[in-house]
Amino acid sequence: MQLPEQHDLIGIFEAEPRLSDPDVPWSYNCLTFVTDRGPNRVVCEISPGYDTVRLNWFRDGTEVVRLELAGVRGVATETERGREEIVLSFRDERLLPLRLQLKPRVHLSWGAEVGERSSQHGV
Repeated sequence: MQLPEQHDLIGIFEAEPRLSDPDVPWSYNCLTFVTDRGPNRVVCEISPGYDTVRLNWFRDGTEVVRLELAGVRGVATETERGREEIVLSFRDERLLPLRLQLKPRVHLSWGAEVGERSSQHGV
């Protein structure tokens, strides 16, 4: 799994991750980031060695979304015009990138391609 620079992940989540083993490099560890945005709490657990990501989104203490994602090819961060996002790409190319926006508000979007890929790409 490809990861962004450590400082990029820390910057997006505005927090240091909890590591399952502090003596192991990030690429072989389990990183748990917790961030609070108003009534929202997002917990993101990234396990690069297993190509998995777990996302939990709570609003006012109630779980709104729980995703356990496998086959994650990469994690990226994007910042543009006050918007900050985590973007997950997948080994299965039919799955569109998952976008978890943390600023200015928490928002989640994801999807999958339907039909023939060639017709969707104009080939």
